[in-house]
Amino acid sequence: MLELVHNRKAFAFLIDRQPLLSTASIWQRHNGDSHDVQVIAIGKTGYGKSTTLNQLVGEEVFETNDIHGCTRAMQSAEYRFQTAKGQCYFSLADLPGIGEKPELDKQCIALYRQAIQKAHLAIYFLRADQRDYSIDLLTFSELFKTASERRKVILVINAVDKIEPLNRCLSFELSWEQVQSLELKLTQVSAKFDVPEDRIVAVSAIEQFNLDKLTHKIAEHLLPFLQIA
Repeated sequence: MLELVHNRKAFAFLIDRQPLLSTASIWQRHNGDSHDVQVIAIGKTGYGKSTTLNQLVGEEVFETNDIHGCTRAMQSAEYRFQTAKGQCYFSLADLPGIGEKPELDKQCIALYRQAIQKAHLAIYFLRADQRDYSIDLLTFSELFKTASERRKVILVINAVDKIEPLNRCLSFELSWEQVQSLELKLTQVSAKFDVPEDRIVAVSAIEQFNLDKLTHKIAEHLLPFLQIA
């Protein structure tokens, strides 16, 4: 856990805490059961789930590919809480992406549904330069049918550096026009997915833009499931 906090200080909320046993997810490990707090990343292939998680944890834990999505099975990074009360972990899991083949999407959605039942937070990934939301809207409606289920998810709009009009500056900085486009995108996504704007975070994993804001949003959601160790 200390290594994770060293790599990204915004994870300091995990220090000196442990999962509430009454709400923890129970996983079987080779040396016994563990009580975990789990965050899962879901969404379309190639939308930057793996890259974003790697940037969050500060190391190359999740396999990535610049051309094709490469997550074919659930990958996870797990960090043990410093507690004397058995095994307790904070888990970040990257699930296979949807949007490649309809038959694979059915399998992925079934996997998502199982994972969401045990997870404390689901992060659904979109892209800032995305125009077609049809697959995402269908998947989202399958997974989060009620308001209470939607409270378990936050939306991440990745690749804000690609939002129009593109900024050709060598150093990354959103132009005024891009900021206006992003504000419109947030409003549109909020309406389409019926998710409040305060549960949507715009990031650029490549440029490490707003990743601390995303971590703080994760903390905000997970703190009710944690107690002082």
